[in-house]
Amino acid sequence: MSSGYTGVLVTRTTDPSGAAGTIVLVNSLATTTAMWDDVVPTLAERFDVVRFDQRDRGGPAAHEPFTLDDLVDDVFAVLDEVGAERAHVAGISLGGLVALRAASRRPDRVATLAAMCCAARFSRDVWVERSRLVREDGVAPIVPGVLDRWFAQEFQQRRPEVVARYREMLEGTEATGYAFAGDVLAAADVTGDLGSITVPTLVVSGEADTANPVADQELIARAVPGARHEVVRGAGHLAPVAEPELVARLVSDHAAAHRP
Repeated sequence: MSSGYTGVLVTRTTDPSGAAGTIVLVNSLATTTAMWDDVVPTLAERFDVVRFDQRDRGGPAAHEPFTLDDLVDDVFAVLDEVGAERAHVAGISLGGLVALRAASRRPDRVATLAAMCCAARFSRDVWVERSRLVREDGVAPIVPGVLDRWFAQEFQQRRPEVVARYREMLEGTEATGYAFAGDVLAAADVTGDLGSITVPTLVVSGEADTANPVADQELIARAVPGARHEVVRGAGHLAPVAEPELVARLVSDHAAAHRP
């Protein structure tokens, strides 16, 4: 299967002494690289930062079934493209699942891991039904519910302009790509991988996340040897959007503490 990622963006570090390494950011389902816009400046104080759109956003690879391991292969292909033999990998939701599998499969290429607002196993029934609905009626019917999971109500009231941008982002997701990604989430289970992860691991939760509640991340943190768990107060599912500076500092400090 051909590589399915698109739109690779590289932000070089602002540190005059050079980069302390490379961080690759892996999106959640139905988001673009823009979700990291407010995270990147803090990360770029010390690191080169790489981000890309996953297969659900469109392109030829969005129109044929793909697996979790295909998405992991995309991460390594991006690293090859930018010339990074090893990188710190930080992913959220679907991207967090990808990051967990990447660390389990190729610890030689993953310097540290940050898994955010994700689960080791998602609800099969929820994702089978959501994929069916999107295939039949498109993305539009699921938009209100997804936004309520992405953002806590207090954030929606305080930052309606942000919510409007993410509504547009979600509505711009190709239905076929979304449904195939939903199939991945229905089938994937990395529970058995967690105990074998040897790279330094940070697990980040959104306190108000109803899509993947804090208990999902607690399970990951208990199962991955030596993992550290942080909870972002008041944040919904897209914690890096709600609290970008805090999340960026957590990821940056974690990576800096475990430089290759």
